[in-house]
Amino acid sequence: MSASLPSSIMNVYEATSSDPDDVSILVGSTQFKGWQTVSITRSVETMPNSFVLTASTEFMQDPAALEGTRPGQACKIKIGNDLVITGWIDRRSISVDAHSHQVVLSGRGITRNLVDCSADMIFDRTLFGGSVTAASTRDLAQRLAKAYGVTVRSAVADLGPDIPAFQIQLGETPYQIIESVAHYTGYLVYEDEHGALVLDRVGTQSMGSGFILPGNIEAISAERSTDGRFSDYVVVSTSVAQLTEIGVSNIRAQVHDDTFTEHRVRVMVSNQITPAFDVAQMMANWEFARRIGRCQAAQITCDSWRDTNGLLWTPNRFATIEAPAADITGANWIIGSVTYRKDMSGTHADLVLMPPEAFMPEPNPLNLFNAELSAAVAKSQNPAPPSTSPAASGI
Repeated sequence: MSASLPSSIMNVYEATSSDPDDVSILVGSTQFKGWQTVSITRSVETMPNSFVLTASTEFMQDPAALEGTRPGQACKIKIGNDLVITGWIDRRSISVDAHSHQVVLSGRGITRNLVDCSADMIFDRTLFGGSVTAASTRDLAQRLAKAYGVTVRSAVADLGPDIPAFQIQLGETPYQIIESVAHYTGYLVYEDEHGALVLDRVGTQSMGSGFILPGNIEAISAERSTDGRFSDYVVVSTSVAQLTEIGVSNIRAQVHDDTFTEHRVRVMVSNQITPAFDVAQMMANWEFARRIGRCQAAQITCDSWRDTNGLLWTPNRFATIEAPAADITGANWIIGSVTYRKDMSGTHADLVLMPPEAFMPEPNPLNLFNAELSAAVAKSQNPAPPSTSPAASGI
């Protein structure tokens, strides 16, 4: 089976839907509707996107329906005329008893292979230890994703710094490598509705409206906490010069939270390899900001899937929250995840929102590759010749 979606799948389904919230799955040129329950999840923190669809009785009356929805088939999930997932059917579960006959389809976006599979030997085999370098995060991601037919795009013009030579481990997945490098360069990594891997900064766009209680909020669970916060964040880097046993002088970075009155100190170690790529201060700043962001969160159940402009609630977009009863007023937070849900109780959207600081990527010191070691190995024609000693030969 081809790793990429067939062109016939990509170009079909031009018909429009009169119901803006009618969920359909397109397999080949066949469109399937009439689902009893729907759960479609998109997130800025995890990938790939996913879906679970439970078939209705009317759907099961079509004998061709099961044949048209086999695991391993490429598909598209739409809400009305809006594409939300481009991917594959992973599983099909059938349950039959005296009163019902149901089929449940579950699947994920195209980027599933970047999460499930190992990197397809993209590094140069002549380099010792699996070293790789790239002009940018996007360049590296494109090279990793190409083997699995996944497109990579940057949602911002800034491509970030060049990627120095660093080591990857045999068996690592493309997503693990991309996420590690993205943290180094400050990108979020997630999947869009077309199945592309997206490199983005936090909160570059906003929704047309937000959430109001009373109003479109059906239920809200808001949390504020201090147990995860500290007055001082201290990061110490215990750098070691590669290929030597000589330690480099420690680097200490510190951030003080003026808004936190209790004396609480958190000391962390940055595992950077060389002070030339110091991330100690970046780590301290990130820890400080992220903990402030994560101590505020709202889980909202909304009565619709769309804002007042008709746009589906979308991860990594700002949305306002006015819910005085939940002690949230004047908030403009990031949608971290959204699940479009439809069941016997109606149509709902379950969302998690937090301040933008909560989603900032953690600074990551790459496991840098030492060029001197690589050159030494390359020059050695036989770095480990067989022993000819009497003991070794058994003489």
